[in-house]
Amino acid sequence: MNHENGSLTQAEATAIRSLQRLARKWPRSLTLASMGGSLVVVHTDDDRFDSSSGIERQEAVLEDIRGIPNTGGDW
Repeated sequence: MNHENGSLTQAEATAIRSLQRLARKWPRSLTLASMGGSLVVVHTDDDRFDSSSGIERQEAVLEDIRGIPNTGGDW
């Protein structure tokens, strides 16, 4: 586990390992996206999500995941 920027608490390390396990099982038909601080799930091939229309992008959202802080910005 790469944590060069500081030590992890036990809870943080456990959360990261849980995400890594989930990633191994995650169906490629679903995509996680961060939209304005909300983590959402969409179908990977749903063209509405790539639309310039905010309404169409919202219609593509299958589920809103709350409780995981995220930024959604590019590196």
